[in-house]
This record gives sequence, structure tokens and C-alpha cells, in this order.
Amino acid sequence: MRSPLTLSFSLLAAALSAQITIGPGDMPSVGDTVRYVNTLPAGIDLDFTGAGVTWDFSTLEVGNEGADTVVSVTSTPFLYQFYFNNPFIYPEHDADIALRGPAFSFQALTVSNVFEYYKRDASGYRNVGFGANVNGLPTSVRRVPVDEVHVFPLNFGDSNVSPSSFTLEVPGLFNFTQDQVRTNTVDGWGTLYLPADTFEVLRVRSVLQREDSIYIAQFGQGISFPEPETVEYKWIANGMDLPVLFVTTVGGQVTQARFHYSPSDVQTAVAERSANAAALFPNPATGTVRLHAPAGVASLVTVVDAQGRTVLGELRMPTEGQLAFDISGLAPGRYQVIVTGEGRQVLPLVVQP
Repeated sequence: MRSPLTLSFSLLAAALSAQITIGPGDMPSVGDTVRYVNTLPAGIDLDFTGAGVTWDFSTLEVGNEGADTVVSVTSTPFLYQFYFNNPFIYPEHDADIALRGPAFSFQALTVSNVFEYYKRDASGYRNVGFGANVNGLPTSVRRVPVDEVHVFPLNFGDSNVSPSSFTLEVPGLFNFTQDQVRTNTVDGWGTLYLPADTFEVLRVRSVLQREDSIYIAQFGQGISFPEPETVEYKWIANGMDLPVLFVTTVGGQVTQARFHYSPSDVQTAVAERSANAAALFPNPATGTVRLHAPAGVASLVTVVDAQGRTVLGELRMPTEGQLAFDISGLAPGRYQVIVTGEGRQVLPLVVQP
């Protein structure tokens, strides 16, 4: 029979790593400013995910800083608001907020000073369209149907498919249309360690398949062509407005990696982690792995594979708090190192060929 103290530690560990639910209150609101830094993707295993996992990205490089500020629809250029501030004629596109969007160009098409518009309610968070200067002319462009970025409530295991489309008319030249199919899957939950923060998160993987087409009215013909597949990986936490870690790949190559960074807002859990958390080096690894842990934090170490089977077990932690163990006999792949002592910690381990 377990003692009350052991039971209390078990309940505390379970509470700290409980699965969260994401809803409309966790999305951006007018006036919010989200600070972030860009980083290199080294050390981010995009395939590692699942239920109750630990993503330890505390060693990510802190790069250039940036910020996203959420603004009201009425503060954006007036001619952008045609569809997005008209609840009576266009209720599906009546937006709650606006965010700066990316400028882009294609052939004779130049799109700049972009604002993306979003609608948020109890059922979801949707990109309803954008406003921009199109070849120097202010233009309002809606998505029909709208792009369902998230469907609420958002829980582990949820998935949805959202088709959307927009058309830009360039008077006297051509029409540019982009058709998109978004496939969202909530494929993980657990604890995310970043250089200045620790969060309980859901991980959402969004696959975006797009096809662009141009129709030239003067010639009565058009062409279409698919874009390389875009995949967005988003780690989302309660109350943080935008993903606390966001990685984008295009055609299998990382094009963007950024994470929440506001050292002045460091959470209490960060200090607790620096004092009590175990760490693996190197990771990924091929031969020998070293586990570091403060004295008393770890006493027993077990390595399990992706199916939960024990592949290395009953490893005793030396009193000096450093354990080296050989993984050369393990097949390449993803594993978890389970550390027990003062509570229980689960660390991801990647074994390379």
C-alpha cells in the first residue's frame, strides 16, 4: 500500500501534466501583444509527439525578436473593412480582430500592407479574409468558405478538414485564385520547455494543400498549378493568444521557427524546473547518453520505446547526479527516459542511426 506522501506526489505529478482544452478565450483579443523570437530548427524533432509527452526545447537559440499586436477591425484602413465590418450583409465575415499578414508578389501581382481578419466565437477561430494594397489599390478580399483555423473546444485527438478559397481581381490584367484545404490534427499534449518559459500545451499539426490559378479575361483562358505542401506545427497553451511555439515547413523544409519569449514574464514553473529537472545530453544521440539531475531528484531510470516497452531498465542514479548509459544496442527511433525519485519526469530521447 502506498503511503499518503507517495500518493500526494503522484497526484501532484498528474495534475501538473494534465491534458488541457483550448477554447475561444485562449485566442487573441484586441490590444494583445505577443512577443517572440525567431530561432533555428536544430533540436526540434517535429515527428516527436503523443499523449503526455515532454518537449524539452529549453536550449533553442534566441534569435531576432519580434511582436504581433492584435488590432481592432475599425483601426485598419477603411477600404479594407468592406466585408469584415458589415455584420448585416456579411455575417460570416464580420471579424473580431485583425493581425498583420505577409506581403507577397507573383508575376505582375504585388500585395502589400496586408491585414488578416479573424472571427472568434464558441465554435471556432476562423480566418475570414484579408485587406491589402493590390498593385497600389486598397482591396478587401474574403475567403469563401472561411478557413477554420481551430474548431472549439480543442482537445487531444480532434481533427477537422476545412476547404477555403479567395480570389483577387486585378482590373485590366487577370484574376488570381487560391484554393486551400486545411487538415488539422491535435496529435499531442504535454509539457513544453522553452528557454524562458514552461507551458502545458496541445500540439496541432495543420497540413495546407494549395492550388493557385490565374485567369486572363482578355484571352479567355487560365492556368493552374499546385504549391508545395505547407505544414504548420503549433504548440498552444491556455491564455497565450498565439502558439507559444510555431514551426512551418514548405515542401519538407523548415521556413519559419519562432517561440514565445518574454523573460520578464517567466513563470514560477521555470525556476522549479531549473532546480529540479533532469536533462539528457546529447539528444539526439548514437552511442552514450548522459543524464544529469540534482541530488535526490532522480533515483531510478528506465528507457521505454514508442510502444511503452522497457528496453533499458532499473538503472540506478549515482549520488553525484550524473548517469551515463549505452544506447548503441537500441534501434534508431524515438524513446522516452522515465526518471523517478522526487516525483516522475519523462524525457524524450531520439536514437540516431
